[in-house]
Order: sequence, then C-alpha cells, then structure tokens
Amino acid sequence: MNAAPAYPLPGPGPVDPAGAAALLRQARDVLVVGHVRPDADAAGSAIALATALRRAGTEAIVAFGGPDPVPGTVGVLDRDGIVVPTAEAPAAPDLLVCCDISAAPRLGDLAGRLDRAGASLAIDHHASFTGFATHHLVDPGAPATVLLVRGVLDELGARLDPVLARLLFAGLYTDTGGFRWGGADALRLGAELVDAGAEPRTLLRELSGTRPFAWLAAQADVLAGARSEPAAAGGAGLVWAAVDAATTARFRDETVTLVGQLLATAGDGVAALLTETDPGAWSVSLRGTGTPDLSRVATTLGGGGHPAAAGFERPGTRDEILAALRAALSP
Repeated sequence: MNAAPAYPLPGPGPVDPAGAAALLRQARDVLVVGHVRPDADAAGSAIALATALRRAGTEAIVAFGGPDPVPGTVGVLDRDGIVVPTAEAPAAPDLLVCCDISAAPRLGDLAGRLDRAGASLAIDHHASFTGFATHHLVDPGAPATVLLVRGVLDELGARLDPVLARLLFAGLYTDTGGFRWGGADALRLGAELVDAGAEPRTLLRELSGTRPFAWLAAQADVLAGARSEPAAAGGAGLVWAAVDAATTARFRDETVTLVGQLLATAGDGVAALLTETDPGAWSVSLRGTGTPDLSRVATTLGGGGHPAAAGFERPGTRDEILAALRAALSP
C-alpha cells in the first residue's frame, strides 16, 4: 500500500472509509469474518480486505462462523488459502472486522470474539444493521458491501489488481442480482473492476459451478411442492416452497438457487424459500419488489436484510414457520 496522510484514530461509533482505514492501519492482527453461510458479497468483501492487509504487512486471516458448513463459493474465491476453520481463528484479535453482517448472531460460533477483540469494525449495507460493533461503516443505500470495502481499500492505498477486482466483482454481481438493481454506482464499479482485470465470464462460470445429475430430480420435487397464496401479504401474494433436511444435507449449495425461480413466478408479490438446515431448524430466504418491506418482515422474525431481499432463521415445524411468516407479511 502507498503511504497515506495520518488520520486520527476514530472513537467508537460511525466511521467513514478514512476512519475505517485508520483502525486497520493501527491493528497488530486482524480477524476478518463474514456472516454464517457466506454469499459472494460477504466472502468477497472479507477475502479482499484481508488480502490487501496482508500485502501491507498486517497479520490478517479470514474465518466464517458455523455450525453450518462453508459454501463452495468460498473455495472458489479463496485462491490464496487465507480462510481458516473456526477453530483456528484467533480467540482475541486486536481488531475484528465483520463484513456484510447486520447483527451479532450472524457471526455464528464466532460471536464470542466480539467481546474478546480489542475493537470491532462492521462494514455493512443492511437497513436492519443493529450497531453491534464498536465502530461501524454502514450505508443502507449501497448495493453491496463490496462497494464500501472498495472505498476502504482506496483509503488504504491498495492498488486494484485482478485478484482484488475478481473478489469485489463476485460480491457486486451477486448482490445486485446481476446488475438488475444497484443503479449507476453498481455499474460504474463493475466497469472499474473489469478494467482492473476481473473476468466476468470465467468468474461467473466458476461461481455457478456444476450440479450433480441427481439435483434435477430433487429440484423438481421441491418445485412441485411450491404453493401460491394470492391473498397473502395484503393481497400482493406469496409463493413459497420448502426444502426438507435430507435434501438440504445432500444439496446444500444448490438449494439457494431456488428462491430466484420462485420469485420469477411471484409477480409483484413475495417469494419465500424455507430450507430446513437441521430437523426442526429453518432458514428462510425472502425476495420481492420492496413492497412489502422484507427487511421489516425479516427483522420481526429475528432476521434482517433489505427491502427486496431478506431472511431469517427460526425453529419449529414448516407450518409454524409459514404461520409466522404470513402474520409478519400482513399489513
């Protein structure tokens, strides 16, 4: 990284990208984490930031909390092997950086590091952010956390090369639904990342991966069980499907793609994918148009997210989860 003018170390609370960079510069060792079951925005943000810190000589590693297995997305992005298992993450890092995390429970079994770290910095773009870290760089208007990380990297003087561009592009593309939303800021950053060496065609093929042949039948079974409830969500409608624990265990990385297929049939309504992660434990992904505000709905049920994309986790039976969701969607 290039030398940068001194920036006073910020006190607890909100920080701008320069303040975040000041925290990172003074840290002796940094643990960078993303939310449980990280998507490309969480993983790309965390790995890009740790990569830049390592290049500058700071001890930095990445970990993602359990107990769920880390998705294959992380392996695709972690070419340099800087992601470590939870058990190998420092118990009391000088600085804990939380990328794309709106609330402490989203750290999973790494949540205990919050109290033991010297300081914590959250970099996030969720409207449901709860202010759990000592310092936070949060912009609910940002289309993806990688956009905020790009600003921090710029303040650190990190040169944008093909490695960093690839990581940031992965998060930007996926969190904007392939640039379907995010506006001009997302498109400008996308162009910058391609100019810096990101190769969308190769990267997106790697992220999509290959699917086992047996997934065709499993997917058909899940979608055959989908239901439409036109009267739900104040008349906007609800389309939902459920994935049982056995199917999740066999096809964990594949099941996440189904919510997009449900959304394609939901019109102006809400799509919900109920995934049983363990018997009696559910993870629910919500997608819509922003009306109703799915961030509000998910927060009511213990989760969070954005107006058009959110989620929550909850124990119970499938019917109990659906009843709670229908009640939260009611005007």
